[in-house]
Order: sequence, then C-alpha cells, then structure tokens
Amino acid sequence: MLGLSRTSLQKLVDAGRIPAVKTAGGHRRLSRTAVEAVHHEAGLTAMLGVTDPVAVRASAVAAEQADVMTVVVVEDDAATAALMSSLFAEYYPGVNFLLASDGLDAVVLLERNRPQILITDLNMTPFDGFRLLALVSDRREYESVALVVMSSMSDQEIAQRGGLAPDVLFMRKPLDLPRLRGFVDAHVQWWSAQALRALPAATV
Repeated sequence: MLGLSRTSLQKLVDAGRIPAVKTAGGHRRLSRTAVEAVHHEAGLTAMLGVTDPVAVRASAVAAEQADVMTVVVVEDDAATAALMSSLFAEYYPGVNFLLASDGLDAVVLLERNRPQILITDLNMTPFDGFRLLALVSDRREYESVALVVMSSMSDQEIAQRGGLAPDVLFMRKPLDLPRLRGFVDAHVQWWSAQALRALPAATV
C-alpha cells in the first residue's frame, strides 16, 4: 500500500507512528485502516521524516504503469508459471505481467497494483485461490477485475469448497491456450480502445 521497505515499516511501528500488534514471533501486524489513517493525516514523507528510496521507486513505477494494462497470475507450479510467463512475453509484451507464487503474494501485488485481469490457481498453500477470490470479491476496489481460475480440481471438489462465482471464468488444466489467448485478446482490445478514447481529454 505504501511502497515502503520492510525495515521502514518496522521503524514506523517501533516509533509508534503506525499502530500495530507484535506477535510472539516478533512480527508486526498492521490493519489497513490504521495505515490509511496515518497516511491521510501525516502524509508519507512526514511519517518517514526522510525520503525513502523504495517508496520513491514504487511511486515512479505506479505512475509509469497508470495507463498500462496489468495482469496478475497466481501459480505455485513452476512449469505452469513458466508457461504463463512465456505466453505473455511472446504475445503481450505491452502488458504489465506480474507473477505471484501463492495467494498471500498476490494480495501484496493487488494492493500495489490494480490489475485488469487476475488469473489464479486454486490449490495452493498456505493461502489458496479460494481464499484469494473471496478477498477480491469482498473489496469494492476490485469489482472491475476480470477473474480467471485455472485448476485440475474436479467440479465436485470445487463444489465442496463452496464453488465459484458465476462471473469467474474456469479453465481446466492442462490449459487450453487458444481459449485463454482469446479471453486476453478481448480484454487487451477493450483496454486499448479505452486508452485511445481518453487521449483527447488528456491532451487538452
């Protein structure tokens, strides 16, 4: 959310500038509400007291990617992850492709980016795809994100876990790449059209 390094966050917590709870293992647990409140009241620079290079870089990257379509893929299987990376590198070099190894990594990416497409596996540990989809569905800021599930789980296994929402595209493994490309193609075309429509307003 803040684009800060872990060390900077620890310093803010230890200084009492962001309310947090320390676990028995020494970890800091911060609530989203607390972070947003402190950021709103003091501003990031005021909280730090000095310029944090990690925060500056994160802000620069966010600005650069503001008009670029972003896709987040969540996959813990190395072979499938490599396949997805190759697919986007070859056919969609203009898309900001982000890869997460599980649902927890994906949460961090989602907080720092607002992807147009989220493609996730279901069977992952410790934070699986079902939990990730539930989190995304509960947050209004993600309501425009197109959701895609890729899994080798059977329909019965998925139903036993609560099933998938009607607006989630399900793709069984091994992946039907032409079908996936057709889906991504449609979203890339739509995103490009939206960007072109916005150009006149941006140049006035």
